[in-house]
Amino acid sequence: MNPPDIEAAHTDLPIDVNPPTKEEIRTAVRQIKSGKAAGPDNIPAEAPKSDIE
Repeated sequence: MNPPDIEAAHTDLPIDVNPPTKEEIRTAVRQIKSGKAAGPDNIPAEAPKSDIE
């Protein structure tokens, strides 16, 4: 059997290593769906949503 001609993955990917901005955090928290079960940290989705400035 001959292996398929698969191109190697591009390894020089741009990765942002800076901490997230406050606006990125606010956007992420707003996208959390309410009414879902808490994750392994046992924090319900409504907890961080209620603390947005």
